[in-house]
Formats: sequence, structure tokens, C-alpha cells
Amino acid sequence: MKTATKLMLAVSAVALAACTKPDLPGSNLGGTFTAERFLEQDHGGSGFNGALAKEYTELARRSANKDQRWYNATAYIAKAEAAEAGADVGPWSPESLGVSGDAANMYDQVVATILANRAERPEACARAQAMWDQYLEALRGHPANCINPDDAKALLDEALAACAGRAFASDYVVYFGFNRTNLTDTARATLDEVVEAVKALGSTALSVVGHADTVGSADYNQGLSERRARRVADALVERGVPQGAMTLAGRGERELAVPTPDNTREPLNRRVEITLSQ
Repeated sequence: MKTATKLMLAVSAVALAACTKPDLPGSNLGGTFTAERFLEQDHGGSGFNGALAKEYTELARRSANKDQRWYNATAYIAKAEAAEAGADVGPWSPESLGVSGDAANMYDQVVATILANRAERPEACARAQAMWDQYLEALRGHPANCINPDDAKALLDEALAACAGRAFASDYVVYFGFNRTNLTDTARATLDEVVEAVKALGSTALSVVGHADTVGSADYNQGLSERRARRVADALVERGVPQGAMTLAGRGERELAVPTPDNTREPLNRRVEITLSQ
């Protein structure tokens, strides 16, 4: 990237609102001039710190390349560099980003989970820490082309469960007919099992993530996946699961259970995944 272009992006990052407020902790204007070179290289290493450097580098790439927020990327680069150098890099606190509510209540438990498990599961816990920081970033504001808090929270829930050693991915799956959002008898039976598991495990959080196959446009399938997630969530509420215990997200056709070409009907891709955590 030419120096003049990077200067223009850096200045606009300070002046304009985009995916987040521009002042993530540790972000700096001077770092935008070396960010591209840093992101072109591989970063990481062994153990928790090495995995953390890799995760923060990926978040920096997302900020710079997808969100076009080079100023924000410097905050993640600073954390990646510190972790790679062996420093003890902790997750951001909600207070440091001006975030309150549920995230503030979660913070102590998130930190405790990471500290208790990072020696045994360094890669999983490094991802959990990075996904926590991304979640706080998302809570500060998100235009349509940037990660939204629901998606960020679903990624955080998955990462925290893996860090804690809980089986998480695809605990329960509800399948749908082609271009449909209605629940079959089999789907309703699965939801009954989910409710029983919630009671038995004492789960306090559920991630409900909708998916679609590749028939139709990406925008349409995104909306379809979100409607499927909402239909499942509504059915769980009818069965007594508190609405506030659920995090909803739609992945559209981006995370296929069975990889297929575009415009391909695949029943296993038309699904909602429900995962439980405590």
C-alpha cells in the first residue's frame, strides 16, 4: 500500500465512524504505517502466547482488510506483538471500552476460565481471549458489513466452551426442508431433548445458529438462516427456555456442513445448530 494511501486511511480512521469507535485500547496512528508489513508475515509460536499472537494477528487482518479500519488493526497488532515477545497479555475489560450490561457481568468468569485452562488447552483459550476482545469491539457499534454482536457472541461462546473443555460444536442439530423454516416432527423432538438437557445440565446459555445451502443468493440465504434460527428460538421459548438465555446468529451459506458447489441442494446444510454452555 502506498504511503499516501495509508496516511489517508489513517487520518480518516480517526475522523470517521465505521465498524467501531476509533479508539480501541492500544491503537496508534503511527502503527498504521507498519501494519501492512506486519500483517504480510506469519506470527505465532508455541504455547498460549504463541497461539494468542496468531489469533490477534487474524483479528488485525480482519480490521485492516475486511473492515478497512487500519487504526483499529493497530490495537490488535500491539497485542500480537506483546504476546509474541512473551508478555502477559490479558483480555480487554468492558470498562476499558466503555461497555456495560451483560458483558460486564461476564468478564470475571471469562478471565477465570482462560486462566484456569490455558496451560492445558492453549490454542482454545487463546481463541477464547481473542473472541472476547472481538465481542467487546462489536458491542460498540457495527454497520452492516462488519461483525455484529450476535455473531461475535456466538463465536465467543464456542471458544469459551472449547477452552473449558466442554463438548460444544453441534450439540444438537435441527434440519429443515428446502427453502423452509417450519419445524418437522423430528425437529420438535430434538427441541424437546434440548430442553431436557438444559434442565439436566443447568445450562445458562444457548447458542442458536442458522445455516442454509447454496441455492439462491448469498443475501437471501443469510436472511433464511436467520429466520430458521429465530423459529428454533421461538419454539424453545414456548418450551420454557428463557429468551435471554439464547444468542441467535445466522451464517447463511458461509459454513457448510457438506461442501458443495453454488446452487446445490444439500439437506445437511439446511440446519440450525444449538449448543449449550454453563
